Amino acid sequence: MTTPANWLNGELQTQIREFQQQMLPKIPKEILDLFEKTTTDLIKTGIAERALHEGAKAPDFTLPNARGQQVKFADLLAKGPAVVTFYRGGW
Repeated sequence: MTTPANWLNGELQTQIREFQQQMLPKIPKEILDLFEKTTTDLIKTGIAERALHEGAKAPDFTLPNARGQQVKFADLLAKGPAVVTFYRGGW
């Protein structure tokens, strides 16, 4: 029996494949080569093994919120579950 989480992962993989089939032919070879090189370089660093995995406890940290005010993660967790997002800027 497929669980919703497994279905979502399968559905997400399907959407990614469809997106790649549509977009990859439109991307210049030199850009694709750069994507491959940087991905390979990241894999070689072992970053995935050092990253937090599902169920791991996040370390405490303090970051500015959208208004520039410093917010401590532990303070948010004291109020209940928290979600951390990172805005990379406009493309």
